[in-house]
Amino acid sequence: MKPHRSCHVRAASYLLRDADVIFLFVSATAMFHARSEVDMRRVMDLAKRFEEATAYTSVNLNSLEPNKLYPIIRAKRMTTKHGPTVLLSLRVSKTSIVEVFLPKRYCDVFSDEDMESINSKAVSLNLVYKGVCESSKSYLLAIERELR
Repeated sequence: MKPHRSCHVRAASYLLRDADVIFLFVSATAMFHARSEVDMRRVMDLAKRFEEATAYTSVNLNSLEPNKLYPIIRAKRMTTKHGPTVLLSLRVSKTSIVEVFLPKRYCDVFSDEDMESINSKAVSLNLVYKGVCESSKSYLLAIERELR
């Protein structure tokens, strides 16, 4: 006696389900490993950002040494209680980075493309503190390209 057609269909569906379960298990395992790798990268990125955040000190522009080249590490546009400004991260030594707020008049000087170039390390620029203007008492700054 031949098995009923529905038995073949049922057996085939069980085989299909088993294959689906194996495929789903393999997919889930691969996704778990990929996700854990991404999570691990995020944790490492967080650890690096945390370390960088604790290494930064905010200083006043007049505390910089005049006519010294300070490599710009990062540029960020932000708004403070005094209005819009640009925050520059400067390397002052091999192990030390400081942050300085630029005066408002420099805010429009930096375009978004300029900041992206600085942050992506496509261009190496230095901030030079020239001192204070005698008549206006404003900070005198310059940006110079790093020669390689």
